Amino acid sequence: MTDVENLEKLIKDIFNVEKVVKNKKNTNKCISPLNSEPKNLFAENFIKRLKRLQKKYSADRQTIIQITEKVKNIAEARNSRWAGPYSELVALDFYSQFSEFFNLSYINILPVEKHKSAIPSKIGHTQTIDIDLCLHFRHYDIFTDVKSFNCIHQNILEEIFERVEEYAMFSLKKSVMIGADNRSEIDYSEVKKNLGVEKVLIFRALVQAVSENKRVLKYTSRSGIDFTFRIQYTDILTTVAEYSPFAMAEAYKFKFLDYGSKLLDNEYSVITIVKNPWFNSETVDFGDFNNLFYRSLARRTFIELNRIDEKACEHSGAYCSTQLTVKEVAQNLAGIIFIDDNSATEKMQKSLYSAYFYMNPNYKNKTPLTIRKMEKYFRNSREIQIQDFDDFKWDNY
Repeated sequence: MTDVENLEKLIKDIFNVEKVVKNKKNTNKCISPLNSEPKNLFAENFIKRLKRLQKKYSADRQTIIQITEKVKNIAEARNSRWAGPYSELVALDFYSQFSEFFNLSYINILPVEKHKSAIPSKIGHTQTIDIDLCLHFRHYDIFTDVKSFNCIHQNILEEIFERVEEYAMFSLKKSVMIGADNRSEIDYSEVKKNLGVEKVLIFRALVQAVSENKRVLKYTSRSGIDFTFRIQYTDILTTVAEYSPFAMAEAYKFKFLDYGSKLLDNEYSVITIVKNPWFNSETVDFGDFNNLFYRSLARRTFIELNRIDEKACEHSGAYCSTQLTVKEVAQNLAGIIFIDDNSATEKMQKSLYSAYFYMNPNYKNKTPLTIRKMEKYFRNSREIQIQDFDDFKWDNY
């Protein structure tokens, strides 16, 4: 039974829903462990998560169909592209733990005509706005779209590494593993603008290095970013990582501009970010790294960007047809919630997630969210998963 066929069977066994994936030979780091015995912690937790979601939403057939479609999307994905649908399931499972205090709706399709002043309308959306989740609190709703925290240069490089490794295997008859020393301070905007167009050049340089049996390749991009690529001709690959939570927050401060298409004008709009070590190795929580990084990144997004009057299109192509400024986009974001998925290392459900809630004190569409307004909806035995809660009330300078 292939990894895909095994996942199709899991969907059928748990949800009693038939899902068919065309490419039966596909695999990735998510579905492969599910088809191994004995199952590792990640696989066990993945299956338990699906069973919890089935139990929670068994009376809601439409939500069950949407959940199983996301599981199918995981099986269809190559490389780290499974991160998106997987992250949605993680977020749904996390918020469902607190649904005794609020109703939760999955996949919300909103008509643009009811949000004519929203950023999606301003950047050209004419029909609908799709938001992954809505938390229906007693007196207000919070719409939150779910994103996976992928370091953009890792995504680009992973695609190149796979191509080089395949080329080495079939054309050079060599089995190699390729990695890059991590650089937490690489500027997100710089990489997004420039590194993608250099994929062919990096591929050629690595192929040449492998052909010459090199183990280290120094590469400087056209925009001046230095990389150290390491090549191993065994099954063990060692790279060097340099970590600074504050440097990384500085490098990624414009990241949330990319999510403007999910921000509403008359409802609280929050972005939920899910981090799993398989699709992001740059935030590894030693010595409180993640807490420092997440808080620093949120503060830069809410406070530093609130002082930047540059055109948003200088940092994200999504705004090229508008005159929106960085400040205006940042003021439409009500908050950011980071969720660390610990399912590869933790056995107990109470330790499965670590969450960090940050509210924007400069949010303009409604009265800004505060700790007092939010925390009462997350008071049960699972609240120990929430590691930080801050509205920057005393830090807005």
